[in-house]
Amino acid sequence: MSSITADIAIVGGGIAGLSLAAAIGDRSSVAVIEAEPQLFHHTSSRSAQQMQPTYGPAPVRALTTASIPMVTARAERAGLPVYVSRPLLWLQYDADRSHLDELLATVPGLAPIGADEAVRLLPALRRDLLLDAAIDSSAVEVDVPLLLSWYREDAVGAGVRVVPGARVTAAERIGDVWRLQAGDATIEAATVVDAAGAWVDTVAALMGVRQRGLTPKRRTVAVAPASRPVDPAWPMAADVADRFYFRPRGATILASALEDEVSEPEDAQPREEVVRTILDRVDAATDLALGAPVQTWTGLRTLSADALPVVGFDADVPGFYWLAGQGGYGIQTSAALGRVVAADLLGVPHGIAGLDDLLPQLSPARF
Repeated sequence: MSSITADIAIVGGGIAGLSLAAAIGDRSSVAVIEAEPQLFHHTSSRSAQQMQPTYGPAPVRALTTASIPMVTARAERAGLPVYVSRPLLWLQYDADRSHLDELLATVPGLAPIGADEAVRLLPALRRDLLLDAAIDSSAVEVDVPLLLSWYREDAVGAGVRVVPGARVTAAERIGDVWRLQAGDATIEAATVVDAAGAWVDTVAALMGVRQRGLTPKRRTVAVAPASRPVDPAWPMAADVADRFYFRPRGATILASALEDEVSEPEDAQPREEVVRTILDRVDAATDLALGAPVQTWTGLRTLSADALPVVGFDADVPGFYWLAGQGGYGIQTSAALGRVVAADLLGVPHGIAGLDDLLPQLSPARF
């Protein structure tokens, strides 16, 4: 039995928890509590590995725009490349062009290019079906394992205590301190940050905090070979009606049918019928003729009712801080969000341009 005392206990060893730990660990004593034997076991390691400033609600886009230069600076310090330029094509197939028009009207940085130019950039697309297109030239593919390793390295290097294989099973508030039982460890901290991914509401309930209706939803990805040569430099393509996305992954194709099925918090696994739908939808829009997948995975995207993250101190329970509901945008927002939350916990300015009004939009009090 071990006993740990910290200023802040972060429940959840995914990208949300570790990016925060990396941002705050040199200014406060921090313990990260992870239920699995290893960090980043669930959704953090099951992504499309893209950072796309035109993807997601406005606060997510702002966080992504702020995160890219932060990750770039970290890569420069390490002397390692973390990005590959991977523009994002938004594709319109329906006669009703309201989806594309809304994107063009509301998303800065998105440029109309037309169907012919889209096919020139991505020759696998079927021109006879495509009606129009736009491009986000600022999107990048990110080396997610490298990014995750940096968060872990920076957190541990700053003195953060990582407690793996320790699911929180009991919690009580004693005066101004939380006492958590997690595996064989007892952790005492003035502040607990709930960054438990699909389990955030479960952790909240355990601590006597009103749940906020955060819902895990399945999202499956398949990686498959194509019957024609694949250019690794092709852009990523996404249907504006959210029926599919795909991009090259070396000589193969990484794709999703963007299913949105509600799930219990779990170690989600791919379903054969969903994988078949992925292949069918991409094949219908291209001449790729995808073969049997060489790899598949399913992650859980945890969403709030308005699809925005839930971030901030709980108004009713002292010392409880929400860092939840990233909704599948965790990779692209983590650097900036970690720094913003660190500043909020410490009561200091975050100093990130364009994010001054962010936290009121994400407050748990809105529910």
